[in-house]
Amino acid sequence: MPSRPDAIRLISGRPRVLATADLSPEGIASLREISELKLLGWAAGEWFCNRKQLIDAIANAEVVIAGYECFDEELLAAAPRLRAILSVRSAPQANMDVAAATARGIAILHTVGRTDHGVAEFTVALALGLTRNLIPAGTWITSRSPDFDAGEDFYHGTVWGRGPSSPQLAFTGIELHGRTLGIVGFGAIGRVVAEKFSGFGMSIIAHDPYVDAAELKTLGVEPVSLEELLARSAIVTLHARLSTQTRGMIGADELDQMRRDAYLINTGRAGLVDTGALLRALDREQIAGAALDVFDTEPPSASDPLVTHPRVLATPHIAAWTEEMRVRHTRSIVQNLQWLLAGKPRNLCNPEVLTMAGRTEP
Repeated sequence: MPSRPDAIRLISGRPRVLATADLSPEGIASLREISELKLLGWAAGEWFCNRKQLIDAIANAEVVIAGYECFDEELLAAAPRLRAILSVRSAPQANMDVAAATARGIAILHTVGRTDHGVAEFTVALALGLTRNLIPAGTWITSRSPDFDAGEDFYHGTVWGRGPSSPQLAFTGIELHGRTLGIVGFGAIGRVVAEKFSGFGMSIIAHDPYVDAAELKTLGVEPVSLEELLARSAIVTLHARLSTQTRGMIGADELDQMRRDAYLINTGRAGLVDTGALLRALDREQIAGAALDVFDTEPPSASDPLVTHPRVLATPHIAAWTEEMRVRHTRSIVQNLQWLLAGKPRNLCNPEVLTMAGRTEP
């Protein structure tokens, strides 16, 4: 094994690069300076390239800048010159056969931090949407009955209408200040979520068996078990990676442990939650509500009972999508390619490719 696995050359010169991911114009210009770049699909300002286009185009590529296409054994077999895949995703395993790539000596590199702030800010938006009834209140003001009676003194006491039909009473919310936020999964996104919510004056607790408790405490976050987190939190937000260990981690038993006035937010992966159990919990009013940006089937049916549930705020998997995300992941892609060309690759999903035969020190 080389003594310096971060100093092994995988590619050199001006590599032939195929880009299929959405990239910023500035990033494309930078890539053209250091490679022979071909744009396809989203990178060319179009849509996803189809399978045949990708197989044809990848044949001569040494490097691929990939988005969401499926990189399986068949596609990798069509790329005999391929040495590296630069994914715009932080977890390329979702659409790439990492084991097959490793067997062929193909390095897979991921980006770092592209969605952290976008997802964290979206989580804040969902929390406010739930706790302040923003969706039903907005719907009410545009679709209220033409016979709605605001009373003689329309603005008297700033309350529109009479009795419980008043929107101020019907849509009374709760404040985040002084309440407890529970973060499940304290990786890069979880840390930014804690930072954003701390400004609301919330107590922040977190559960992540892979993060040292002392590290959490230095960030002003109290480490707790999942059971304690569920029992104490007014808002539970999920930011764990989906794995065999985390799949279905929020099921019937866990939902039963939550407070009846608590809300569940999932901007991570649908598989973290037993959605059947969630629907039953909502129907039985075991929890106050949920905000979901991810679903078992995407896009979900417009009649999906979770989408149409009166106490669910549903959004179409948009938490990460900001203008800044594209700029951020493009910069990371350019940096990853520069490191590759310098013989010092970083952000490897499969670092074992560095120890394979045929690699030489720069």
